[in-house]
Amino acid sequence: MALTEEKVLASVEVCIEASTINVKWLNRIKRDGEVISEVPHRCAYSQSQKEQFVAEVEGGSAYVAAVGW
Repeated sequence: MALTEEKVLASVEVCIEASTINVKWLNRIKRDGEVISEVPHRCAYSQSQKEQFVAEVEGGSAYVAAVGW
């Protein structure tokens, strides 16, 4: 019985008015490849967190451009 954890990107929303990028992930626990637990996780990134956002989100530089960072 092997347990694994994965973080799956669910959605990215750009809020130009607030100059933030809101991200939703699903934190999944799998047992032998089958999902046994799924917990949503949300995070809002501000401009000062640009490098962290780009590192954590695939294609993050395109979203950064949309906000004008």
